[in-house]
Amino acid sequence: MANQIRPEIIKLATPIASLTPHPRNVRQGDVGAIVTSLEQHGQYRPIVVQKETGHILAGNHTYQAAKALKWDKVAVTFVECDDEQALKILLADNRANDLASYDDHALAELLTELADTTGLDGTLFEPEDLQSLLEKLQPDVGAQGTDPSGNPVDFGETFEVVITCENEYQQTMLLEKLSSEGLKVRAIVI
Repeated sequence: MANQIRPEIIKLATPIASLTPHPRNVRQGDVGAIVTSLEQHGQYRPIVVQKETGHILAGNHTYQAAKALKWDKVAVTFVECDDEQALKILLADNRANDLASYDDHALAELLTELADTTGLDGTLFEPEDLQSLLEKLQPDVGAQGTDPSGNPVDFGETFEVVITCENEYQQTMLLEKLSSEGLKVRAIVI
């Protein structure tokens, strides 16, 4: 299959044979989903490679998907860094994805709009994903509980609370704790 690198980044095309997946990449990606994305949209962002070693720092699974599609080139941005910084870039790129979340209401609105017009093809979301999201966003009208004082509380109500954290680590720890208690939380930047 011919390379489907987007015209905007074609000047970054590099022989795929000159690249190597990073031997210490601990991330497990969904190569099949990336294959679908490459087939639908082409490669729209370059992978990041350590210039000195040819090791992929960001985009290991895009590389694997392109190989599965039998591409001979991919768009690449080369960075000059030592091995220690390369490992930190590799881990930071993966961790940044872990820390991200969706605004579920905005996502539901966007997916519904696409489903009603052009369809969800190419989004990697299935109609079942949208249905589950919409069900999740429906208030549980009959749910009841008690607050710490023993007063009845209707859990069908939704409240928005803003908590200011001193740093990103504190925010991450707070989000994890509240999520583990069954609360729906999301990070915002003010």
